Amino acid sequence: MKSRSLQSKLFFAYISLACLILFSFAFFFYVFVSRQLKDSQISAMNTLNSSFQTQVDSAIRNLDAVSVNINYSNQSKTILDNSFNLNISSDMLSAMSDLFISLSGTELKADQVNLYDFSGYVLEAGISTIVKKTDGSKDEWIEAARELEGKKILTPPYCTREYTKSATYDQWFISLYRSFNNQYKRGVGVIETAKQCKSVFKSIITYKKKNHEDAASVYVFDSNGDLIYPYDISQEYQAALQPYYELTKGDDSALTLASPLTGRTEYAAESVSAYTGYTYLTIQPESVVLAPVYNLLRILAAIVALFLTVSIFISYRLSRSVVRPVKHLKHIIQRMELDTLGQEKVTAYPVSVNELEELYQAFQLMSDNLKDSMEQLNQAKEQEMKARSMALQTQINPHFYYNTLSSIMVLAENGDSETVVKMCRNLSQIMRYITNTAETTVTLKDELDYVQKYLYCMKVRYQSSLNYSIHVDESLLSQPVPKLIIQPIVENAIRYGSNCAPPWNISITSVVTKGSWQIEVTDSGPGFTEEAKERITANIMKAIQNPGLPELKINGLGTINVYLRWKIFCKGDIIFRYGNTAEGHGIVSIGRYFSKTDKSADEADCISE
Repeated sequence: MKSRSLQSKLFFAYISLACLILFSFAFFFYVFVSRQLKDSQISAMNTLNSSFQTQVDSAIRNLDAVSVNINYSNQSKTILDNSFNLNISSDMLSAMSDLFISLSGTELKADQVNLYDFSGYVLEAGISTIVKKTDGSKDEWIEAARELEGKKILTPPYCTREYTKSATYDQWFISLYRSFNNQYKRGVGVIETAKQCKSVFKSIITYKKKNHEDAASVYVFDSNGDLIYPYDISQEYQAALQPYYELTKGDDSALTLASPLTGRTEYAAESVSAYTGYTYLTIQPESVVLAPVYNLLRILAAIVALFLTVSIFISYRLSRSVVRPVKHLKHIIQRMELDTLGQEKVTAYPVSVNELEELYQAFQLMSDNLKDSMEQLNQAKEQEMKARSMALQTQINPHFYYNTLSSIMVLAENGDSETVVKMCRNLSQIMRYITNTAETTVTLKDELDYVQKYLYCMKVRYQSSLNYSIHVDESLLSQPVPKLIIQPIVENAIRYGSNCAPPWNISITSVVTKGSWQIEVTDSGPGFTEEAKERITANIMKAIQNPGLPELKINGLGTINVYLRWKIFCKGDIIFRYGNTAEGHGIVSIGRYFSKTDKSADEADCISE
């Protein structure tokens, strides 16, 4: 990520400070006012719930009062005979109708009063006045009231044309049922007092009409969780509103909830009537409650935008005046290179700030000191690279001496003095090559000559069990390589390639492409196991992560030693692979690219094949 300039940092610092102040104020303003509006709205909704509850309870109490008055009226019991047969004359019907209307009062506490007997007749008085056979639609409520023995029972709102004189449209009613007792206090019938829903929920309906779209949503549920208000909606809509009732089971009378209809945040107030058992839930969307805050925030946003515009202009002018001298120094630094350090003198930019002038002087001094340090560092790094390469190389020498002397010892024990002499002569040439520490870098030809002498010694040791061949492109023989870079690979090929029945074949070949070259050492053994490849890869990665000289034993040098010395020599631009051929034999490749641009994107320095 590209870092910002000093001017940008100063500019954004000024703007950030201004934004922090403005937005902090806006945030605390929003939180404070929102909380006040929320509390105020919930308080208002609690007041609404109280008024709704009072009005509905009053309407239900009126129905209850009419029912009780009829039940305890001696006049009604006198008009009806002891057998309580509602199949009465028109005169008796008129008398009972007048009685029920009088008991209902001038305010018409009940729109309809029905008296049922248990023989299937009903006496209706009010909107509809008649004696008729029941149609069985209300038998469930009649039976429920009979079992309650004088206690009231309320029905949910229901739609009917039964009480409409013209019978052309439906009306919604709520009914209260109670058993009717004769003078002997024996239940002989059931009283039904009914009231239109528009009268029962008059206060809610009036509130909704008065406030229109700004009105809160009001829902009324009975003790069973059934929706009582609104009553004139579809069954699907009622089911969608049912989750609201589940929210009322908590202890809080004020709720913040997610709407089951829209998913948006809403505020709700809840109250429960002890008389009817109705639960009143008044709900207002957060967007409506906080609408005044949003309006104020729009005005505040306009003020903030204006203030930020002015702040941007002032901040830009201030930051530009401060960083202009620094930019001049930046251009000087950009023109400087490592090989020109100390040659170009820094010219101070005319400024009125003493600290910046001192900065120019300090930079010039730093440039001179840096040049001296770079020269010393380059010399030290070169010496370090030579020392590390020599240290890794010397690790190989005892390893080779041990194996070669072991072969000579076996020959001597077998009495083959002539071969021992040839081996000792060959070994002396090898040791002269190894111990010549003045030359750490040789040509590939010299290294292959040394490898050939080594293979001769191994051939003498293993006789016909070991065969080898060397075929390398002549164009590669002049390539510079570290001394003893191929021999450890060959030694490992003999060691692990002989883990099978002889003869053992060692092949050294070359592969030359347009962009790279490599030497491949192939054996006829069983190849690398997956465990061996994983172990070698892990050791190489460990050596890369810890670039110091690895602690290696005589028998553990080969692969990691070669990789490290080759990487140091080539400064990372290498080819180093190990794996198995198509026939399953072991193969190790070492090489490099002619140039860094020749290395393809999908090739790595170390690859397990």
